[in-house]
Amino acid sequence: MLLNLEQIRIDGGTQPRAVLQQDVILEYRERMEQGANFPPPTVFFDGQEYWLADGFHRFAAILRAFPAQPLECDVRQGTLQDAQWFSYSANQSHGLRRTNEDKQRAVRAALAHCQAANLSNCQIAKHCGVDEGTVRKYREPMQTTSEVPKSTPRTGRDGRTINTTNIGKRRPPDERTPRKQRGGISPNAHRPVRDYESIYPAKTALELPHDAEMGARTLISVFDAAYLRKLVDVLMQHLSQEGTEE
Repeated sequence: MLLNLEQIRIDGGTQPRAVLQQDVILEYRERMEQGANFPPPTVFFDGQEYWLADGFHRFAAILRAFPAQPLECDVRQGTLQDAQWFSYSANQSHGLRRTNEDKQRAVRAALAHCQAANLSNCQIAKHCGVDEGTVRKYREPMQTTSEVPKSTPRTGRDGRTINTTNIGKRRPPDERTPRKQRGGISPNAHRPVRDYESIYPAKTALELPHDAEMGARTLISVFDAAYLRKLVDVLMQHLSQEGTEE
């Protein structure tokens, strides 16, 4: 769609780069004056205004080369917010390569944007063309300064809603629950493995299994070998005494 240059607005916060490079604008101008064709800039139309969302270097160059000439644009329907959100994904695979400052600007702007409220770090990273760690790096300090809502439900990559209220917070230790040492070792590890009086209270004869095999297995699972050998000696002594008494 052809638009007059004065119809296109560039003051809506849709400029994704940290700064426009004048040498690039001059190079584009020279190539345009020599007849080179460039991809049309992307513009969002909200019903009243045309917001430039991608192609600021091209727009600046055409404005200097042919200020009175209509410009072929890729016009899309959408609000100013839609144009802003689109701009954060611009120039990932075409045009002038983005600098680290450009990426940081896009990520910070995306995090503060209303459309990012329900998105995970991974989704924002994919939209902005950066890694997830970069988004996380800027989200945390921006939450501290209230630039980003602290507790907003986000949608993960699997489509599930994630409650982010407690993300990054450590749960306070429960005083009623003994703390475990590193590696999951119990604080009671220094105590004997078998505390016969507390863990295995004394049983009456009726409570013990009446099957000899089962009884033996039960004793082996509860007591250590030294104790069992002593127990066998004592039992043999009692049994031998009972035999003599008969």
